[in-house]
Amino acid sequence: LEQWDPDGSRHIARMDEAGIEKAVILHLDYGILFGEAQMAIEQQNKYVSEIVRQHPDRFLWFCGVDPRRKEAASVVEKCVTEWGARGIKLYPTTGFLPADREVYPLYEMASARKIPVYFHMGPENPPYRNEGNAHPSVLLRVLVDFPDLKVIVAHLGFEYWRDLLALGKISKYVMCDFCAWQRVATRSYYQFCHILRRYLDEFGCKRVLFGTDAPLLEDIMPSKQWVELVKNLPREAPSPLR
Repeated sequence: LEQWDPDGSRHIARMDEAGIEKAVILHLDYGILFGEAQMAIEQQNKYVSEIVRQHPDRFLWFCGVDPRRKEAASVVEKCVTEWGARGIKLYPTTGFLPADREVYPLYEMASARKIPVYFHMGPENPPYRNEGNAHPSVLLRVLVDFPDLKVIVAHLGFEYWRDLLALGKISKYVMCDFCAWQRVATRSYYQFCHILRRYLDEFGCKRVLFGTDAPLLEDIMPSKQWVELVKNLPREAPSPLR
């Protein structure tokens, strides 16, 4: 209930406090793993699009549809062409692999329309599936088959961050973000600075994206504090890592 925000107003207030001009809303499809919601997946995405349409200066959005749904491609097509989705969000740990052939129609659509596909990467606890679903190596086949596909890997892959560095050498279209690294930055500031420095050196600054994962991490570090920490890195990071 603390995170309940049906019209996005609480998030806009959080953005204002943190000095964040624009945010990307990522819709997630958990229905096959956890059980279907009362609202069908198409209506869920349309609902998100309507919130974004009410605040076009503050929000972008990526649609989210489990590729195992028979209607996945048609829903994504509608989200992109009619409702203004700017990308596709996929969550492999709900039980599919990125290189499964049932996902390929979504990659074909994304490649043709030059929009990114955004993957959760990093291990998760049960009931999420961890049979290699969220290790960056599973994206290699996708990058080979779709050499022009724009891919964003969330969270630097968490514990798999070293492996994602290698994947970034395969394609110039692989990008990443450091959403949800507040916990690491709080526990070990030096480690966070070291890993982020590695990514800036290997990927280049244009392929490393800032993010908050709000509202999930607000109890660890409010967005305002997270923005300040990142802005202060040039002055406060340990000297070899600035």
